[in-house]
Amino acid sequence: MEHSRIGAIAFDAPAAPFHHLALPLEPVRLRFGLRVDGRQEFGRNAPFMLTAITAGTGGLTSWDGAYESACFYFSDASLGAALGRDDIDGARLLRTRAELHAPELTVLLHALHADAAAGQPHGRLVGDSVFVALAGRLAPEIRRAGMRVRGEAGRVARALQFIHAHLTDVLDLAAIADASATSPFHLARLFRAALGCSIWQYVLRERARLAVFLMRDPAQGLASIAQTAGFDTYAGFIDAVRREYGESPGRLRRALCQGVA
Repeated sequence: MEHSRIGAIAFDAPAAPFHHLALPLEPVRLRFGLRVDGRQEFGRNAPFMLTAITAGTGGLTSWDGAYESACFYFSDASLGAALGRDDIDGARLLRTRAELHAPELTVLLHALHADAAAGQPHGRLVGDSVFVALAGRLAPEIRRAGMRVRGEAGRVARALQFIHAHLTDVLDLAAIADASATSPFHLARLFRAALGCSIWQYVLRERARLAVFLMRDPAQGLASIAQTAGFDTYAGFIDAVRREYGESPGRLRRALCQGVA
């Protein structure tokens, strides 16, 4: 996501080849203006309000005060890849508007922004998962489709097999879905229904368990353990271990070495 803070401005925005969602990051009420194809719209950055601009759309854009925002850009191709469809038309799913009331999208964009601001401590797993959920919110007819997918138990089993075979490698949702012969969106739904957690939560849990097993070797440093267990960053390692065991890796290791845990 692109994080920026720009003062009051009016400019002629060129058409871009991607869709654009702007998430306000400050509670200051500003007045926005969009003039597109002869149509004038105004809005304010109230809670759960976004600004949406579809691909191929340009026009006069303005706001009347300092505006801090996180902007998320995506294409029809990325939506299609997430949903497993090659007929996605984002302009049909998302109309250009100065003021879009979208509580669910707002929550997801805040999650994306938080992950990006933290430096993506878990690699692409969290961001990919959030985007798949966002794609599903933009395409409600796909989200409302029945959960039943032919061979769903086998797809989850193949996902688990792939995850454990590549647990210490760089993993992303698309690769796991490919191994399961389904889309990231459908696999995410099947996986949560079967295991009660998201794919990224499962991967981090299993990596944390592997790391704790490796901690029993006093000759291996924590940074080495984090890398061996497949964590993308040391911060991600600390977060996952604390989330799973309620302790920092350092304290947990001391307890293990003392025979307490």
